[in-house]
Amino acid sequence: MKRDVKKDSIADAAMSCFLASGYSGTSVDNIVKASGVSKGGIYWHFKSKEEIFLYMIEKWLHEHKREIQSRLSPDDSATAKLNKFVDFAVEKAQSPVYALVHEFLMGSRDKSIFNQIINLVDNYSEENIITVIINQGIENGEFKPLDARAASEIFRAVFDGIIIRWNHSQNKDISALRRIAKTAIHIYLEGLSNR
Repeated sequence: MKRDVKKDSIADAAMSCFLASGYSGTSVDNIVKASGVSKGGIYWHFKSKEEIFLYMIEKWLHEHKREIQSRLSPDDSATAKLNKFVDFAVEKAQSPVYALVHEFLMGSRDKSIFNQIINLVDNYSEENIITVIINQGIENGEFKPLDARAASEIFRAVFDGIIIRWNHSQNKDISALRRIAKTAIHIYLEGLSNR
């Protein structure tokens, strides 16, 4: 994704507004005030609040994917990479942006924006990274031969489910999330293991 500095600056200001007031509680006027960019300047770069929100999510997903890739060393075993991935997911589960996007999706009545967000999430999905890692494990004999794509979809479903449940819990105890995630990755890796 080619970055536009001015759009990124507006998106960063918009993010602070969305996090403070939620999607529906944020207006373009709020974003104008937070960004210091005129309303005309905002509309030069974005057609609507929805477009700003989508751009903000895309920017966050891009940064998220880049960060996970930087944490995975080519020298790590596939098992170590999947464990690092889970640690990263637990860390990012605490992100207010994750909660904001999830909350928006759960409450969205606008199918067009809902579908655009789902497409963004799918385009930046970690599934591709996970598939590559699982294929690496198969090739080096660490994991048994199986459908790496299906295994990565299972991985994503399990860990997305764990994080969504945690985000909806009354007690946001990160140690409980970490414990559940560690147990889940242990069970998952046992299923992949070529022992």
